[in-house]
Amino acid sequence: MYKLLVVDDERWVRQGLTSTIDWQAEGIELIGEAEDGEEALARIRTGSPDIIITDIKMPRMDGLDLMEALRKQRKKAYVIIISGYSDFEYAQKALKYGAYDYVLKPIEETALLEVVRRCVSDLDQENERRHHLSEMSGRIRESLPLARQHFLETLLLGSHVDSLSELEAKWQALKLPLNPHQLTVLTVKIHHWGLKASSDKDRSRLRLALGNIAEEIVTAYGQAAACPLDNHADTDLVVLFSQDSSRKGNKEVFSNGIAALIEAAQQYLGLTISIGVSGLGTISRLAPCFDDALSACAYAFYDGFGKVYDSAQLPRQTNKSQAYIGPDGSWETRLHHAMKLGDDGAIQELVGQLTLHLQSVRDQMPPLHTIRGLRLLLQSIGKKWEAAHPYRTAPGIDRFNERIVSRNLPLERLGDELRDVLLHCASESRGSGQRKRIVELGMQFSHQHYMKGITMNDAAEHLYLNPSYFSKVFHEEAGETYSKYLIRLRMNKAKQLLKTSTLRIYEIAGQVGYADFRHFSKTFKEIEGMTPGQYRDLGI
Repeated sequence: MYKLLVVDDERWVRQGLTSTIDWQAEGIELIGEAEDGEEALARIRTGSPDIIITDIKMPRMDGLDLMEALRKQRKKAYVIIISGYSDFEYAQKALKYGAYDYVLKPIEETALLEVVRRCVSDLDQENERRHHLSEMSGRIRESLPLARQHFLETLLLGSHVDSLSELEAKWQALKLPLNPHQLTVLTVKIHHWGLKASSDKDRSRLRLALGNIAEEIVTAYGQAAACPLDNHADTDLVVLFSQDSSRKGNKEVFSNGIAALIEAAQQYLGLTISIGVSGLGTISRLAPCFDDALSACAYAFYDGFGKVYDSAQLPRQTNKSQAYIGPDGSWETRLHHAMKLGDDGAIQELVGQLTLHLQSVRDQMPPLHTIRGLRLLLQSIGKKWEAAHPYRTAPGIDRFNERIVSRNLPLERLGDELRDVLLHCASESRGSGQRKRIVELGMQFSHQHYMKGITMNDAAEHLYLNPSYFSKVFHEEAGETYSKYLIRLRMNKAKQLLKTSTLRIYEIAGQVGYADFRHFSKTFKEIEGMTPGQYRDLGI
């Protein structure tokens, strides 16, 4: 409901306007009346009317002066002017001052209501627009971080196609708090996630939290914007930095500030991180700066985690070949063969060869390219091992993926860790412990679900095994096929029910997993040499 104030120096006019029209029916609340502009201003300060009906000529402060006072005080209201024929020239002037409309005296109710109703309609539309803009602003505020993230990722990865002027325009539109022509890129790699990252969602939250801490620390030296990267193999977080002009040249202070981020990550989030720092760049040259910072951070593989690696202080290496990283072309095949045979001695020798090879190319090969090549090599080893072992949940390969492929290790520890895990994998090929466990779990599943009509394929699927492999292992370890074992299990359960219950034969058939009563009876006779009914009658 909109608020209305009536202003006129003639009492009978005010009474006519306030008492002869049903304002409630028009969706309007009459909040009062005033004799002139000064009294009206006093009421406006407390009442904030949406509509003001005012005479144009009044003592002390007339309608035009009232409108001017409202403009200066930035009070927004729709003003409807009441004017006599002799004051028509004033009414036209009032329209130029921003009056909504005017009504001539003597006032006709229909003419006044027509103007008021248009005024209410326009107020409705204005409020609707304001509400729409408010919703849009809210959505923009919510989506702004995502828009910034996407924009920064395109700049860092070099995937944008915009001109410099277009990039600068987007930079301003997204209100990024940095100087686009003086940017340093910091890459943050999380090596150990601690106890708070049991899922991808947890890791995403930790990246965001680390970004907030980074912004808080780095902004003490200038302006910063964090950009978490959930799907980048070489880094987890990027921080863009523009140095405060008053702090130029104080490189040591800035480096100490970045080092504080490493301590804060460990203290507050339980994360072990390393940081790479690029040289100075611009908005159109962020991708090379990003690569520069990645290359710097990769030195953690050679020199240890939990440090700041500044590209300006590191050697420039021009060899960027991503060729095969193993000692020679046959190394991977020989390792796979040794694992398959469970040859511990050969495995240890081959891991030693790999470690020595990586150490020998350290001075010629940038660590980032060594890491990427090693990652591909380890993934290839894992895939070959999985292909040779149809069961997907083998402890060895799970341990290999978790401790080697998906976890960062410095070069000095890689050999020992890799040797330990590969020897564990080899033990699965050499020993029968895993095979016996497969049979044990298969039997356990059968005892829990024999009444549901399960098959050998169901048991294999439950254990994440290839059906052919499960069938082969079960037969070799148990001394009978799984199908015969399942039939024998069901027949034993059926005999117990025949002895101890009064269930009908077809009911017993259903309870031990046979939907077809005739098939149950036929199978029972083949196994026991008599029908289920004869077995019950004999009371064996």
